[in-house]
Amino acid sequence: MVKKLLSLAFLITIVYLFIERFILGLYYVCLQSHTYISFITPILHWTKYLAVVTILLVLFKKYVTLTTISKKVIPILLTLSIVLLVISSLWFSAVSKEEIVKHRVFLHSTAKWEDVEYVSTEIRHEEKVTIKTDSPFEPSKVSPEYNIHLYDGSVMNVWNNLSSMSELHQYVLEKNIEVKYLTEQAPTEFDQNFTYYFEGNLNKAHEVFGIE
Repeated sequence: MVKKLLSLAFLITIVYLFIERFILGLYYVCLQSHTYISFITPILHWTKYLAVVTILLVLFKKYVTLTTISKKVIPILLTLSIVLLVISSLWFSAVSKEEIVKHRVFLHSTAKWEDVEYVSTEIRHEEKVTIKTDSPFEPSKVSPEYNIHLYDGSVMNVWNNLSSMSELHQYVLEKNIEVKYLTEQAPTEFDQNFTYYFEGNLNKAHEVFGIE
């Protein structure tokens, strides 16, 4: 019994730690994700939780004697967890100099840069829910956005990291696409708020967010 529990704990730990890297590896090999200026998987982090839940539900269904209600509820939860696992694995956006890609499970669409109306950039701190145990010294989560607005009204936030956004921003400027800078802060205020986040690479951040 102890051996089985240890094996289960080991399996869950491996799945939890490596499923995101495994999926990213598939993207790298199958979709050549490294060839894009920006490749974003905004809900991929869900997979580690959903995979663990799926494993536990399968084992629960297999080894535990279920009540009448459980026999109905467990399959529903298992199906839901598998569906959400697939969704979180197959949800990404990508940007290259040739196209803008939006993939949502089985819905795949692409746009050309000629379809872009304008680009907007913004960065802010997300508001924190006040909890007594929160450390007053813990910084609020930073929410950077590099939004591509298409003529059809759709908007895609393609923020990945500062390096890729700086490269993308230079390309946008070269294409003479309008950029709306929505971060209204003086340089000193911006540096005070975000130096820790950009780890000193403030010149690139100033360019991307239009800080003058």
